[in-house]
Amino acid sequence: MRFTIQQKELLKSLSIVQKGVSSKTTLPVLKGIYVEAFDQYLKLVATDLDIGIEHFNLAEIEEEGAFVVDARLFLNIVRKMPDRPIHFQMAEHRQLLITCDHISYTLHLLEVEEFPELPIINADTSFQLPQDLFKSMIQQTLFCASVDESKPSLLGLRCEMKEGRLEMVGVDGFRLALRRCRVNTTQETSFTVPVKTMSELVQILEDNEKPLQVSLTDKQVVFSMEKTTLNSRRIDKPFVQFRDILPKQHDTVIRIPKNTLFASVDRASLMVKEGKSSLIKWVIRDSTLSLTARTDLGQVHEEMPVSQQGNNKEIAFNARYFLEALRAIDEEEIDIKLNQMNTPGIIEPIEGDDWLYLVLPVRMNASEDF
Repeated sequence: MRFTIQQKELLKSLSIVQKGVSSKTTLPVLKGIYVEAFDQYLKLVATDLDIGIEHFNLAEIEEEGAFVVDARLFLNIVRKMPDRPIHFQMAEHRQLLITCDHISYTLHLLEVEEFPELPIINADTSFQLPQDLFKSMIQQTLFCASVDESKPSLLGLRCEMKEGRLEMVGVDGFRLALRRCRVNTTQETSFTVPVKTMSELVQILEDNEKPLQVSLTDKQVVFSMEKTTLNSRRIDKPFVQFRDILPKQHDTVIRIPKNTLFASVDRASLMVKEGKSSLIKWVIRDSTLSLTARTDLGQVHEEMPVSQQGNNKEIAFNARYFLEALRAIDEEEIDIKLNQMNTPGIIEPIEGDDWLYLVLPVRMNASEDF
């Protein structure tokens, strides 16, 4: 087996597939990357048995073959090579010779026969949408997905497709993010993708309108791009009935510039810390929003004008939860809809329904002095 590839191109390929390498395994071969040279292509594969990533790149192939090499060592070697052609050749006793200009390495390889094959997918359902759109949907919902292992059904993003519309939802029990977009299909389906899969996928997707193909079986989901394929198991636990969580009515609505509110909450958050004292109290009265935070570090109070409809209101929210929701919003102005002190607050766009954020309020003690 012999082939040559430019350092920069190989590094790009390795940076993609290494996201699928297992970090916790008793199987040495899963710490490796499978490399196969054939025709004019180089195929690289990594898997942790939950997700698998396959990537193709052009190379000068002199002799076909395949090997499995330790992923971390291989990536570090290629990263430190100059941006010049790198030559690879299989040697005796399962060794790989790597040369680039005056540099040479000899690596011991893993058993290629032990590397697991990625599953062959015969899709029941598939649809396409632009990569940048799907990437933005993940970015605007992933931070709300649960990381609590005791809630396995929430350890992913829920995707529901109906009547030419795709909804993506993340829920962790304290907040919810919902993102919607149109898709060019009449198919109806729903599936939940693990947080880890979406975290890796969002790093692979490009910021352009190149197509992303999403294919589904009853147990697998496959994301296919021009040179890269990522497959993953689906979460088979029933997802929460999130529509039942959304308040059906509200008695207070305020409209405010998003950046103004973000800056104010961000300043107030300097006085709070994670845990019992992480709340910021909101007082809405006569078209003025007051934010107050008090901890053993000190206190902060800030007022700003808002457009108000409905009742005056006192309520408290977790500072970080609200900041993360505001950070994900790309709008100049937003509506915040409130009801009772123990019911969720809703953040929505002024027009349309492409997105929605829900944040549960924090209970305030009757004796709490703000």
